[in-house]
Amino acid sequence: MSIPIRKRRVYLLTGYEPLDAAAHHHRFDREIRRFEKTWSLAATVSPMTRDASRPVASWHVAVAGPDWQTDTDVRLLCWDDVIAEDVAQPIWKRLGLYGRAAADILFTGTFWRYIKTYWRYSLFAGYPALLLALFSLVAILGASLWSWLRLPFPLIVEPAIAVAVFMGLMAYPGRRFHIDYMLNDWIFARDMIREARPSIATRAEAFAREIAEGVAAGDVDEVVIVAHSLGAAWMIDSLARALRLNPDLGRHGIRLGLAGVGSSTLKIALHPAAGWLRASVKDVADAEDITWAEFDSHVDFISFYKRNTVETLGLSTKTKPIGQRIRLSRMLSAETWGRFRGNLLRVHRQYVMGNEQRYRYDFHMICCGPFPFAAIVHDGEKLPGALGADGSLAGATARLDSTRPGLAAS
Repeated sequence: MSIPIRKRRVYLLTGYEPLDAAAHHHRFDREIRRFEKTWSLAATVSPMTRDASRPVASWHVAVAGPDWQTDTDVRLLCWDDVIAEDVAQPIWKRLGLYGRAAADILFTGTFWRYIKTYWRYSLFAGYPALLLALFSLVAILGASLWSWLRLPFPLIVEPAIAVAVFMGLMAYPGRRFHIDYMLNDWIFARDMIREARPSIATRAEAFAREIAEGVAAGDVDEVVIVAHSLGAAWMIDSLARALRLNPDLGRHGIRLGLAGVGSSTLKIALHPAAGWLRASVKDVADAEDITWAEFDSHVDFISFYKRNTVETLGLSTKTKPIGQRIRLSRMLSAETWGRFRGNLLRVHRQYVMGNEQRYRYDFHMICCGPFPFAAIVHDGEKLPGALGADGSLAGATARLDSTRPGLAAS
């Protein structure tokens, strides 16, 4: 029988979502109920606590089967207040800031690098510009009806009509098509790329201190950092900063795992001005004691499917992320998958949602289950059978390989 992880610390770095810590805690608690049912387990999630002096929200999770229990100290690394800086901007200002960001991506050749690296990602990158162009065309055509009907004062009235129609389209159907979210996301990305917003670097330093202290505490069996979407870029930079604070971070006798799920790191790192992030990628990949895996799916256009971050950037490093190609549809029932398979953002969010079927990738199993992260990464095909039908280790029909690299504390 496998020896389970008894105590784990997990750092969660979410993607670009305008949700506060309480909303993330609620989603975690809601989705772990699917996990309970799928794996025949019992899970308890404590209320969230938040220290106003630190960008961290915490909660405790106890997950148990008949013959094991794992306790997890979940620490959400918060940046919802940084996202709120974008949301608070009036629409006219956001349009101007988005125009600057789009021009930056285009004229630096970054958009063409997206096409070359993974053409489907370029569809996501070009989506807001295409939608804005369509709204503008409809607004102009709608306003031109005034002249066509030979009504008076066209030079005054038509621009007003065009603006009104455009703003109406931005409100609805723009909201339905997530245009506000898309504008904010690219405004933030441009600021991150060019290190133009002090709050980003300040928060990365705070995340680095949290991670360094949490690993050095030595009070758990393993530490796993799970970062989703654009949070993966934060993850790489924050961990690299933590390694600079303590170069022996991965050698404390604590297993250290790094999971980029639906990673958008290349969104930032492919820009010529993001040399700071490419240096951070190299620093993390040169830390041989860290198990780093990247999980992506062919149906997710908001990540770079089958594109290894280190290889794509052409870096010479001691290690590289272990690529994990997963099928998000296999995590859910056919009925559930059918309800949102056409919703790009919902598909992208599935990496951090609960499973309805046992599968080799399971967010809550990585965060709260009994198996070492490195075992799931290296031997994940056996994960569905690694617990019995009753959730026990004794009833398992498969055993994860405990001899693979990264499973022994150094």
